[in-house]
Amino acid sequence: GDDARGKESGRSAREAIVRVPPNCRVSELESGDAVGELREPGERLLIAAGGQGGEGNGDGYRRTRDSRRNYPPGGSTRARLMLSMTLVADVGLIGHPNAGKSTLLRAATRARPKVADYPFTTLVPNLGVCEGGGGAMLWLDIPGLLEGAHEGRGLGRAFLRHVERCRLLLHLVDGESAEPAAEYLAINRELQLYSPRLAATPQVVLVSKAELPHVAERINETVAAIRAVAPHGRILPFSAHSGLNVQQLMQRTHALLRQVQHQQAQEAEAEAAPHGHGPVTLD
Repeated sequence: GDDARGKESGRSAREAIVRVPPNCRVSELESGDAVGELREPGERLLIAAGGQGGEGNGDGYRRTRDSRRNYPPGGSTRARLMLSMTLVADVGLIGHPNAGKSTLLRAATRARPKVADYPFTTLVPNLGVCEGGGGAMLWLDIPGLLEGAHEGRGLGRAFLRHVERCRLLLHLVDGESAEPAAEYLAINRELQLYSPRLAATPQVVLVSKAELPHVAERINETVAAIRAVAPHGRILPFSAHSGLNVQQLMQRTHALLRQVQHQQAQEAEAEAAPHGHGPVTLD
């Protein structure tokens, strides 16, 4: 009970339940640290625990006047929280501003995000359904990332949570960049600092704007520079304007998604088995 009703027990207090939609993320307001995520209908997440309980000050008062010493309050949890929704997609498009993410989304899906020749054209996430490559895939384009995005610089941190649930990331590197390898590493560093789990998501590296003559002239050099620092060989030049390698990209993305799904199923079976197998690697 409160101060005016201190002799009451409170043993019959009911739980305080807040109903939220699926894909709701709960974070601490001050630090931004994730408390948990509710993904499916019916999932429950304990946010704040009540006191230890016991006989209560009311019962103690009837036996002894020194109830505060013998029957202290059980304690409680207090927190200031923030609720946010996350979008769910199969494939996430990441990269520096003006790398060509929205242009690719327009070329591969029926989505029509804003496209312009200046940074931060994309201010909100955009979704599109890609029906090429052998099956439907949901692609998600988020605003461009800057160095320091994990700390809130630019628009990155506000939208990075949306790609945490993606099974595959398409990492776009601007074909006009003077330092493509450094640009690639900078984005991956931001992913690692934001969430190691997000950084471990399989990637396909795409070199954009391959239709431009000065980009095409040194495309082999650009790909070689990225290959030297990338932990895999999934690197593909493309042009959303001319259509170069766009169909091939959709086919490879769909095939890799199926491989990722198969790997996740194997890992789930291994975790459930008494003696699990080692991790499965992607080609």
